[in-house]
Amino acid sequence: MSEVELPTVITAIANAQTEGFVAGSLFAQGWSVIFRALDFDSLEKYMRSSPEMARGALLIFSPDLAGISGENINLLRMNVKEMIGFSDDVTSDIHFGQLYPIPVTATDLVSIVRGFLRSPLIRRDSHSPHPGRQAQVLAIGSAGSSTGCTTLAINVAMELSLLDRSTLLIDANFRAPSIAALLAVRNVKSETGWRSIAPKLSISEIGQDDIQAVDGFLEEATNSFDCVVIDLGSISGLSNRLTDRRWTSIMTTWSCDQGDELMVVARPDLLGVHRLEQVSSLIEKTSIRSSLSFTLNMRSQGRKGEAEEAKFLAITTPLRPINLRVIARDSRATSAAESAKSTLVEASERSGLRKSIAKIASQMQR
Repeated sequence: MSEVELPTVITAIANAQTEGFVAGSLFAQGWSVIFRALDFDSLEKYMRSSPEMARGALLIFSPDLAGISGENINLLRMNVKEMIGFSDDVTSDIHFGQLYPIPVTATDLVSIVRGFLRSPLIRRDSHSPHPGRQAQVLAIGSAGSSTGCTTLAINVAMELSLLDRSTLLIDANFRAPSIAALLAVRNVKSETGWRSIAPKLSISEIGQDDIQAVDGFLEEATNSFDCVVIDLGSISGLSNRLTDRRWTSIMTTWSCDQGDELMVVARPDLLGVHRLEQVSSLIEKTSIRSSLSFTLNMRSQGRKGEAEEAKFLAITTPLRPINLRVIARDSRATSAAESAKSTLVEASERSGLRKSIAKIASQMQR
């Protein structure tokens, strides 16, 4: 689990309905709303009386708050962690700096706030998840460890390329990048930021040195390819990872805010079910823009498999995902692919596992 705590919030918004929406939506995400100012005088008084609390807080204000001005709100800027202004008219007063339209949904609100809690170098000002881009983005995250998340990412990307869709496979598993090793690819990075490994298929790996330029890289990638498949690795501690500033959380946050689909992969054993329950509980309390799906990988045969699938459905169905997928265990096919350092279509074309993954790729056709 992430050690980073969820942020605290101070609101200074005149309209009671808007303030209630902002405070209520963030409180529902588990964030602490520590003060709700009725006017600028009460805000300033709180700042003076509780400087330590204010210093770690996010201040959300509106320019129509009684007594507020561009000058006096900017004097408080150094006393809080971050500051966001929302207004019905974002051009109403240049003295307040950049103002943002009041979000319509809780998901939009949370997404904007996350951008301010990350570093300025990776903040996105667009409120649209993917305005006019070319690519369809699938992010694959693991509920725990050893779920087959990377195998799925590699082979979904390959199957999409076989459907004549130019595809970029991104290894964003910061803890244990492995795509290049599994496919025996050297020098993954090139001048373009990715390397072609097959007709219509390229791969890239994102590390700590790439984070400052990651927004530009992803914008170029989503405008250059038809599909982008991202291997996130483990997404445990999801709620905290979506609000912290650490470089290891950047791709998870981007995928939840900018992706078309977040696929959570789980395995059916005791620990796998436990991890799935933990991740599902976090997701239930967390707003994300990306559509959500779940995949149970390595399902057993017979009655044991039926029981595994029933548990999986009981945990995931309440979250109303766009897809619930079940893939049977196929150790022979995965071993063949690993031994050959290749994809399933090359090493075990007729296997049930390959066919299941090809079906996932076909479902991504727009």
